[in-house]
Amino acid sequence: AVGLTLAGMTLPRSSWAIDEKGIPLILPENTKRQTPSKKVTAITLGAGNRGNVYGNYAIEYPDELDIIGVAEPIPIRNQRYCQKHGIKAENSFTTWEHVFEKPKFADTIIITTPDDLHYGPCMKALELGYDILLEKPISPSEEECRDILALAKKQKSIVAVCHVLRYA
Repeated sequence: AVGLTLAGMTLPRSSWAIDEKGIPLILPENTKRQTPSKKVTAITLGAGNRGNVYGNYAIEYPDELDIIGVAEPIPIRNQRYCQKHGIKAENSFTTWEHVFEKPKFADTIIITTPDDLHYGPCMKALELGYDILLEKPISPSEEECRDILALAKKQKSIVAVCHVLRYA
């Protein structure tokens, strides 16, 4: 989890995540936190609530994550996400399928599409050699989950499953 959303405002994890002793978990002075050796470039598929949680991490830690592409069918969301991250017009897409018409241009794909739209983009991203940050659930189908696992192993790619929101 990288953020908490309250009343439309996203609070970065560093402003609320603490351990059992009250010590912040993600601030740079935390010696347990590992900084990537190079900035990761990413394309976000789905610029809604969850897509913006990951996007906000990129804003807070620009030396670690750079969002360089987006696929979002709702024009205002797409436009705002592009402005927020300085995404070039040629890397702004209406659907996830359009992203993959272009040769690989980032390190990873962040999939925050609706649950029933995880499988297609995940499989295509794996085929093209992307590592993936996949919002839960992997897929509503066990068979699709197994397909993703098999292709990730074959391609030697990372598929990290994340849970950015908790429900009470």
